[in-house]
Amino acid sequence: MTGGYSTLDVLRGASVVAVALLTLLLLLTLRAPGYRTSRLVLFAVVALVGWVGATGAVYDRAKLLFVGALGQFLLGFWNFTIGLFMLPTAAILLANAMALEQEQPTE
Repeated sequence: MTGGYSTLDVLRGASVVAVALLTLLLLLTLRAPGYRTSRLVLFAVVALVGWVGATGAVYDRAKLLFVGALGQFLLGFWNFTIGLFMLPTAAILLANAMALEQEQPTE
């Protein structure tokens, strides 16, 4: 039995790990000085968009992956401090979406 992982499997795992690490980073950054409700709302939206993308990765839904990647990309420019971590997450989600689109037949 030869076991191996496809590129899509590796990207799927990388997407979930990247979003989990981003969520952990957001939770750690939340308590930094200058806490306001607007930071909590921004971080909640960022985490939600990231997990939408991760859900798309797990369930092979390219549209959810694109929504997650686009949301991470756009919100990464709004707050550049956390954007340094959001942009690589968006890149991983986008790579996963593109690989999924290539593998799935179009109807």
